[in-house]
Amino acid sequence: MNTGMKWSTALLAASVLLGGTSITAGTSAYAASAAAAPTAGKQGVQEPAVVLKYNGKTLSQQGKALNGNTMIPVTALRDAFGFSLSYNAGTRTYTAGNGSAKLNLEVSEYGVTTNLNGYFLYSNVRDEAKVLNGHLYVPFKLLSEYLGFQGVYNPSLKSLEISKRVMNDITISSESLTKSNTNAAIEIQYPTINGLTDEAQKAINTVLKQKADHFAAASEKQASKRDGSVERKYEFIQNYVVTFNREGVLSIVIDQYSYTGGAHGGTFREGLTFSLKNGKRLELGDLLKAAPNYKQTLDRLLKERTKKEDFAIDSAGLKDKPDFYVKEGGLAIFYQQYEIAPYAAGFPTYTFNFGELLPKGANPFASI
Repeated sequence: MNTGMKWSTALLAASVLLGGTSITAGTSAYAASAAAAPTAGKQGVQEPAVVLKYNGKTLSQQGKALNGNTMIPVTALRDAFGFSLSYNAGTRTYTAGNGSAKLNLEVSEYGVTTNLNGYFLYSNVRDEAKVLNGHLYVPFKLLSEYLGFQGVYNPSLKSLEISKRVMNDITISSESLTKSNTNAAIEIQYPTINGLTDEAQKAINTVLKQKADHFAAASEKQASKRDGSVERKYEFIQNYVVTFNREGVLSIVIDQYSYTGGAHGGTFREGLTFSLKNGKRLELGDLLKAAPNYKQTLDRLLKERTKKEDFAIDSAGLKDKPDFYVKEGGLAIFYQQYEIAPYAAGFPTYTFNFGELLPKGANPFASI
């Protein structure tokens, strides 16, 4: 990237307006110069407006309808939903919220990169945050899937009624484990749960801490083998995201990335789902007890879906120990990198509503 482009990018990020004012003191002076800078979203195109309501009150900010998504201005997270909001000029990143729900939005001429605590959420450009006419927006899908909100859209009124979901009464905090040295950069984030019985809390936190410690130890061992043939330092990074925190169930996805030379690194992904009653780690069978033939059903559905994918080496069914996590209304089954597809395909993931897998009216959390 040349110097002029870097400067234009900095101007763009600094001039993203939040509710009509720049988020940091001094950045509003760049607004006029940034008019000619590359843009991270459509400029001069008016997307249809969406009236936003929160707990029955109409917000002063409006949403935008874009590609089937309702886009929510970041100012609404601050002004209506109570999120903290800050801007880092050095990284051109806006940060909303904290703890396990720390949303980072990095603005560049290429678009807006979105992550929660370093965990990158969407590879599909359609679902990413956007800069629209000088304002920063996030898709409501993100709020619904990861930040505990729900919404009802009224097509005739072009309005979205937003409210908070009833969440588990627990606190999730982020812990860091850093062991960088001359051979490698090791940065590990992992969650800690509070607010449960001593037994359940200890059981869950022990699993989460052990996984972080084991990854750190394995990373240090691998880094000690680095020699002069690899100039770049090794990298080992762990991040996580909470995908479900309701109904007495907690589901977390952990990514462990390792770079030890070559064109790129590799990531191992793991889904962890717990009962908050006793801290037990849950398997698919615990959630789908009401459907005795769930394995056959999932095997058939996965073979049908993977067979349709252009990148699939072969149709892939249900593994003996499937990788999965719970999300609102259902679950997601995923495959590791290279398991059924090339590296560029990432983690092939297939979501299923509980209604597809369980008898009508069955509650997947009834026995939990």
